[in-house]
Amino acid sequence: MDPVHSDYAAADTLDFPGVITFKVLLSSVQTGGTHAVFEDIVQPGQGPGRHIHHTQDETFLFEEGAFDVEIDGVRHHMKPGDVGFVPKGSVHAFKNVGDTPGRLRYVFTPAGTFEEMVRELYAVAGGGQPDMDEMAQVALTHGQEFVGPPLE
Repeated sequence: MDPVHSDYAAADTLDFPGVITFKVLLSSVQTGGTHAVFEDIVQPGQGPGRHIHHTQDETFLFEEGAFDVEIDGVRHHMKPGDVGFVPKGSVHAFKNVGDTPGRLRYVFTPAGTFEEMVRELYAVAGGGQPDMDEMAQVALTHGQEFVGPPLE
């Protein structure tokens, strides 16, 4: 495999208005599937429902803002510079608990098809916000499972 340089300004970006802006910083294609790196810019009060990645570990790197993260029922408050690790099979979710947009990066190991899942959700939503039933169906085809509501 060859070294890769990812240009942040040229990162492929999908905007789910009022919720999350998703950026592909390093795709599975670029790493031969070993891992993938993404960034979310999360609006205040927003975050995904509780979910499981059945075949991937996920590492969060918190860049800006204040987040709560729940992993297997334990809640953690995250601030810039903090890191969280979610082993595959763990129920987890995050929420921007600040008053301004927050930014976090995360690494999936192995890469799997998370990127493809987000692209499908974006297409299903027509550039808006997919409903929970659509999200659940698409997620299952990619080894992901929504199992509960977002954090309160």
